[in-house]
Amino acid sequence: MPELVTQGSRRLGAALKELRELAGLRIEEVAGHLDQNPGTVSRYENGRLKPKWPTVVMMTNHYGATDEQGKRIRELYDAAKSEPKPVRLPSGAPSAFRRLVYETTVAWRMRQVGGLYVHGLLQIESYTQALRETLHGPEASQVKQFGVRAKRQKRIEPADPKPLEYHAILDEIAMTRQVGGPSVLLEQLRHIADVAENWDNVTVQVVKKEAGDYGFGSGGMTLVDYDNGEPTWAYSESIMGAQLMEDSEGVQRFAEMFDRAARIASTPDESIKFIRQQIEVLENL
Repeated sequence: MPELVTQGSRRLGAALKELRELAGLRIEEVAGHLDQNPGTVSRYENGRLKPKWPTVVMMTNHYGATDEQGKRIRELYDAAKSEPKPVRLPSGAPSAFRRLVYETTVAWRMRQVGGLYVHGLLQIESYTQALRETLHGPEASQVKQFGVRAKRQKRIEPADPKPLEYHAILDEIAMTRQVGGPSVLLEQLRHIADVAENWDNVTVQVVKKEAGDYGFGSGGMTLVDYDNGEPTWAYSESIMGAQLMEDSEGVQRFAEMFDRAARIASTPDESIKFIRQQIEVLENL
């Protein structure tokens, strides 16, 4: 399985790196002390590998960490150790998608916009099944087999101990494209309307075709936020594949594009009204 950089491992690695730099030591010197490769120490620091506790103790002792610093490292180590296990995915699943699936379990908020289809967190089973028959991306073709979609969706349900704050901006085409036929779309729209009206942690907006281009017509984007001040990162999808973006400048650009889409989209109340209108159309077919 490819390495997965989690929130907890990133925080632990960053703290260890800070202590090493305060001690004025190079990675090569630490690697020699641990009798490990410099690349392994680098992976500890960037969060791609979680060190065992004895290794952490050797590192902090070598850095001359104070009792307070050692206590903080222990807290970060325990937090990283108690993080949810990565969801099982096919070996060929892109690392960007794997990261998105994992972060759904620990994020505070997700903001999604664009795309030609209903976002995965809002999809009903029959809609996803219809997509699986026509699409071949990681989420569409393999998500049901590994139970990923259902597990991710539980994070936005009010029954979750700490429901994910979720803001979805949907394209009008996704509200009218009859994936699976009129009956499937009808049930899908009913689900979206019910969620938007009754779940306080979920906000749904629709970008009407009259709004013109808003930058996400052919692909979707997800912004992931944390409630502890961790930097936001972005996941984008297009017909060419998926990619992850963590540099602050790029993420800020995506955040501004999301905000612009939210401004030109119909308000949440207007969006629910539009969805209900589409439901009526399908009911009268």
